[in-house]
Amino acid sequence: MAGKRRKRWVVPLVVAFLGFVVIMIGGSTFFMSQWSRLTHAESSAAKRAFAEARSLAGGGTPYLTVSPSHEVRVHRELEGPTPVPLHTLHLVAWDPGHEQLLRIDFPFWFVRLKMSRALNLGTFTSALAQDWQSLDLKVAEDDLQRRGPGLILDIASADGALLLLWTE
Repeated sequence: MAGKRRKRWVVPLVVAFLGFVVIMIGGSTFFMSQWSRLTHAESSAAKRAFAEARSLAGGGTPYLTVSPSHEVRVHRELEGPTPVPLHTLHLVAWDPGHEQLLRIDFPFWFVRLKMSRALNLGTFTSALAQDWQSLDLKVAEDDLQRRGPGLILDIASADGALLLLWTE
């Protein structure tokens, strides 16, 4: 009899877990389809897209820079004394091998949610730059808000791939 009671809760638990997984995958797929666009872009089109994005970001020094030796630096001098509400984190990336341009516009509520849980923008940037000494680099939502709207990251890899992040 004890074995039957144990089995009764296993099936609803498995069904609930699978339902949760399906909802999360469906939600993620829906949101990413709403927030992102992947298009074909040759080098000249990608350069124009990045110039336009830099202009929208206000140009200047990015909040995060990566040196030729792959060291990541946070430009804290760009932070203001009080946080500024942000609405969107924009990403533009170009893959020269496949000639694909990716644009993602994350609502800042999503960035806030991800940064409070698992995403650390500094760690992400350090891993991208292969700066293994700076993997604990902390850049939190509050830091981005003190930075305010503007250019966060502008990086080109050795193979010609480009990545640009900015907030507004």
